[in-house]
Amino acid sequence: MFTFKEIYNAYLRCRKGKRNTHNALEFELNLIENICNLETLLNTKTYTPKRSVCFLTTSPKLREVFAADFSDRVIHHLIVPVLEQIYEPKFIYDSYSCRVDKGIHNATKRALKFSKASRYYLQLDVKNFFYSIDKNILFQMLNRTIVKNYTKVKDTSIALNEMLWIVHKIIFHDVTKDAKLKGDAKTFKLIPPHKTLFKIAKNKGLPIGNLTSQFFANVYMNDFDNYCKRVLKCRKYIRYVDDFVIFENTKEKLLDIQRDIERYLYDNLRLELRENIFLKPVNAGLDFLGYIIRPHYVLVRKRVVHNFKYKKAKYIQSYEEQKGKMSLEEIKKFLSVQASFVGHISHANSYNLKRKVGVLDEKNPFDYDRC
Repeated sequence: MFTFKEIYNAYLRCRKGKRNTHNALEFELNLIENICNLETLLNTKTYTPKRSVCFLTTSPKLREVFAADFSDRVIHHLIVPVLEQIYEPKFIYDSYSCRVDKGIHNATKRALKFSKASRYYLQLDVKNFFYSIDKNILFQMLNRTIVKNYTKVKDTSIALNEMLWIVHKIIFHDVTKDAKLKGDAKTFKLIPPHKTLFKIAKNKGLPIGNLTSQFFANVYMNDFDNYCKRVLKCRKYIRYVDDFVIFENTKEKLLDIQRDIERYLYDNLRLELRENIFLKPVNAGLDFLGYIIRPHYVLVRKRVVHNFKYKKAKYIQSYEEQKGKMSLEEIKKFLSVQASFVGHISHANSYNLKRKVGVLDEKNPFDYDRC
């Protein structure tokens, strides 16, 4: 029911862009044996996710991330494409997170279009979203939809019961159990109790960092998306993960929508809105996904620019301290950061920004005096 071929194809998807990482190379070292082992574990229903690595990110804020073992990530890439066949037709057009041909830049373009045809916007986001997801509600949603629509799935040998079993296994697996902490133990203590899976109820929360968590987040919010579009008649509505914006021509209508949204989220999903709610004229600018969006132009957020300038300064400082003997790996790492920044600002009205921040020449990354 779980075949070698499907698991191998999942492995190919999983290693894309990560083939030279330690975990991918280790898995590839005994590739056939590892895939056969996964096939056996899945078909005998003895599969259990392995130990996760927990580390912290500090940009834009302190956040707990769980990195699943590479073999577990292969399983994630095995089931998500199958479930996408069921859910993609059910997701609304204006849900932009973790979906093919969507993403941040398309969401920004859509917001720009809506701002041109509206007077006001209402921007909301969910408080502690990933840590507030109720696992029981999530699995009930998945179970109901998968059972009803599984006959529509093509090109998979995974039977319905096996799919439900593996989905349940992933959702209810406790990633904090025997997790390996990577980083300063003192920094972990700085995380508020409501923002760590180590201290919340075991029936709550999904680990940030997994492909399945991103997909399940869209599943969890799908009924809400359709409620906004079909019941509240929000024609100009955009959501990216837990951040969503609604455009209208009157403040009064947006205030009514806000009250309905608050009730729906709590009654149906056990979610609450964050206190920082923004209801402003579109001319005031919408701070959304790293951009400031106004009806006729888009600017890059100052924080994005400052972050790049800081990283460039650190790179130059490191080069000078090492007296020109910087490793190729360090150079490639910075150039990758720079390419990401240039790609980001290219979607905004930033003709002069590239010159002002001093983007280094990829062919001569040490010639920074001209910047």
